[in-house]
Amino acid sequence: MSAGAWFEPGSESDGIKSGLELPQIVIENTEPVVDFGQQPAKAVVGQLLKVTSHAYCLTSGPLAVIVRWRHVDSSDGDSLHLHTLGNRVWYGQILIDQPGPHVFCIDAWIDSYGGYCLALEKAVQSGEPPQSLIDTGLAHIVQALERCDEERQYPLQALHLHVRRVSPPEQIACLMNERTKALMRDAQPRTCLTLSPEYPLYVVR
Repeated sequence: MSAGAWFEPGSESDGIKSGLELPQIVIENTEPVVDFGQQPAKAVVGQLLKVTSHAYCLTSGPLAVIVRWRHVDSSDGDSLHLHTLGNRVWYGQILIDQPGPHVFCIDAWIDSYGGYCLALEKAVQSGEPPQSLIDTGLAHIVQALERCDEERQYPLQALHLHVRRVSPPEQIACLMNERTKALMRDAQPRTCLTLSPEYPLYVVR
């Protein structure tokens, strides 16, 4: 594991069998960082701040990656899912509405539903019968329903019902659309969750 990132021992690891080597996630080259995090980067209240980081898995994938930030006097904070620019680079823009000292960090984990979508896409492109993969997608949704809180269950229940009712081409499109991916990304376990250090920010008016 790279310097500046560590595995969260309490993270869930469904699907990773005991006795097998855990996937190794690397988080590095995070910005904005000054003097390797020894000095705070600067941000401005109400102005978008660009955050980038290199995050990748050496043995598996794909990943889900977020940035989290908070005021140093608060245990609560905000988070934002980053999107990939390719070449292992992840990007997002955060908005901080309170002045003073803050910290931010990057979290990354194995995106099991994202991996399923890649398999489904390859099957469709190759012309393979997709019914078994459609059933796998429905199983992913059921598993997510069993894990998530009541607030997140309603859209997943609606999604499951809709996918079961439509034709196979519509099922595939629904299982692979961005809204479904976002719902599943938020509901799935954070397998092999890996965290960067907390980097300092100083936010001015």
